[in-house]
Amino acid sequence: MDQRNAPRPSQERPRSLADVAFDAIEEMIITRRLAPGAMVSENELAAELSMGRTPVREALAQLEWIGFVAVHPRRGVQVSNVDVIRHLELLEVRLPLETSMVRHAVERATPKDIETLQSITCELTEAAAERNRDRYFLAKRSLHDAEVRAAYNHVLSLTMANLHAQSRRFWFTYEPTESFPEAAACHSAIVGHIASRNAEAAVAAVADLFGLLERLTKRVLDRRPIS
Repeated sequence: MDQRNAPRPSQERPRSLADVAFDAIEEMIITRRLAPGAMVSENELAAELSMGRTPVREALAQLEWIGFVAVHPRRGVQVSNVDVIRHLELLEVRLPLETSMVRHAVERATPKDIETLQSITCELTEAAAERNRDRYFLAKRSLHDAEVRAAYNHVLSLTMANLHAQSRRFWFTYEPTESFPEAAACHSAIVGHIASRNAEAAVAAVADLFGLLERLTKRVLDRRPIS
C-alpha cells in the first residue's frame, strides 16, 4: 500500500471544558470583543460561557502563556496589547516551522487531506475576492489547521497551534482587506505544490508568503508614531 494512502493515527484528543473555554476566550480576544487593556474576571467569563471557574482558569493560564492576557492576583485578568515587534519575531520563528510542515505534508498528506486543502483554498480565494473579513479569517484558520493535520506530527501541531493563534490576532487587527487576494494567492500556491508533491516548490512558496507577511508587518510599524 502507498504510504500516503495508509491509515494514520489520529492526532486529536478528546476536547475538555478547558479547551472549549480557551477557544471561546481566544476568539473574543482575536475579534476584539475583549479589547486590548480590558479587565475581566474569571467569574464574568465563567458566567458568560456557562461553565465553572476551573476550566476558565485553565484556559486563562494557557492564554497567558501565549501572551494574550496577563493575570493580576486580586485585580483580575487584563487583555494584552498587540505588539508589532513581537509579531516580527514570531514570523522569524514560524518560517522554519512552516517550511518543515509543508515538507511533511508533501510526503504524508493523504488524498483526502489534499482534497480538504484544495476545498478550503477555494473558499479562501473567494472570501479574499469579496474582501469579506470574517469569511476570510475563518477560511485562513481552517487552512492552517488542515495543513498542520496533513503533516502528521503531533509536536509540530501543538507548537503551530499557539503560533497561529498569535498570528491570527495580529492579522485580524492589522491586515488590510486590499492585501487579501495576494495573500490568498500565496496560500493557493503552497497548497498547489503540496498537491503535486513538489517539496522544493512548496518551500519556495512559503518563503514568498512570509516575504509578504513581513512587508505587511513592517508597514504597520512604519505607521506607528515615534514615542
